[in-house]
Amino acid sequence: MEKYRVEARVLSNECIAKDVYQMTLECVDAALSAKCGQFVNLYMKNESLLLPRPISICWIDGAKLTLVYGMVGKGTEELSTYGFGDLLQMSMPRGNGYDLEVVKEGQSALVIGGGIGVPPLLELTYALTQKGIKVTAVIGFQEEPFLMKPLIKAGADLYVATDSGTSGFHGNVVDLMEQEKLTADAYFACGPKPMLNALTNFVLQQKKDIQISMEERMGCGYGACVGCVCTIRDKESGLEVRKKVCKDGPVFWGSEVVWDAK
Repeated sequence: MEKYRVEARVLSNECIAKDVYQMTLECVDAALSAKCGQFVNLYMKNESLLLPRPISICWIDGAKLTLVYGMVGKGTEELSTYGFGDLLQMSMPRGNGYDLEVVKEGQSALVIGGGIGVPPLLELTYALTQKGIKVTAVIGFQEEPFLMKPLIKAGADLYVATDSGTSGFHGNVVDLMEQEKLTADAYFACGPKPMLNALTNFVLQQKKDIQISMEERMGCGYGACVGCVCTIRDKESGLEVRKKVCKDGPVFWGSEVVWDAK
């Protein structure tokens, strides 16, 4: 019988930037089945916080999963208090991640992230470089960057943009890519919807497509509540259909997404 929930043990949980935490969990079953671009649902020990918190997988290391999350509400605020040895319930890895077969050894890839959309790029970068693919990472933040050293260690050539101009390029990731004339054989991204929309337009102008991980707000995280739907245009029929980000995604092709759907 398929496992849906497993027990995980906290190995570390530390603040790496303002209101951003990095948590490493030990859970053999989940780690061995995880793929880049997937997420897990974490259940808080406080029973009044009924809904699980979906958090993308940042790094896979043997029996361990590393997650990076923003402290944005009561659930993640409680999560930030957990420490070494704490046990919590977690779903098995969920969702459809990035398709790495679209790029071959000797080719190049651009991975682009914004804010809390940057963490999934770490495992993605490692997986791509292990295939012999040259990876350039372009990451954007409002003010304080994070995960720069791990991305470089994973093999990426790194470009950083900040809205505030306090670090790296002053502006957004698309402006940075245009200035540096960055192109590649394959494109992957994760971040807020406006960024993904702009990136898709930028890449489509180059007659390419881009795999994007959507950051829709999830309710149940299992596809039952229909709280995280997005509109996708079917490539074969041309018809617009509603897809669940937690179950059908979170990764879609940018050209498929109907960005102005109500």
